[in-house]
Amino acid sequence: MADILDKAVRIGLGLEKKAKEALQELEAAGKAATDERTAAGTQGQGLTAKQVVENKVVEDAVKVLKDLLEAITSGKERFEKEAQATSERVMEKLNVPTRTEVDVIKEMARISREKTDLLERRVEELERRFSEGR
Repeated sequence: MADILDKAVRIGLGLEKKAKEALQELEAAGKAATDERTAAGTQGQGLTAKQVVENKVVEDAVKVLKDLLEAITSGKERFEKEAQATSERVMEKLNVPTRTEVDVIKEMARISREKTDLLERRVEELERRFSEGR
């Protein structure tokens, strides 16, 4: 079960990374096209119909990828929250102690060991006194 969840999270992270890379490439292409338009505009040249269509396609692709990236990110967050809630419910049903509860138990055990050691030393001292007094 944990392997499946781990793989799902990795797939989500991989999709998010790929979408970000594609978005950056498209934004770079759009910026280059804008720079070309600016340079062409200063030289008195207009855009061809092909360039206008290409620019529109790049802008639309950037918008679609941004939307996809948002969907992937929100899906990943929802999945992580749901996985966390599910694992907490399973742990609760199995009566598995939380990290805080384990830490409290460890501290109680440490205090108990200290008290036991102290009591053992006192008993040894009392036994020694008792045997000397006889």
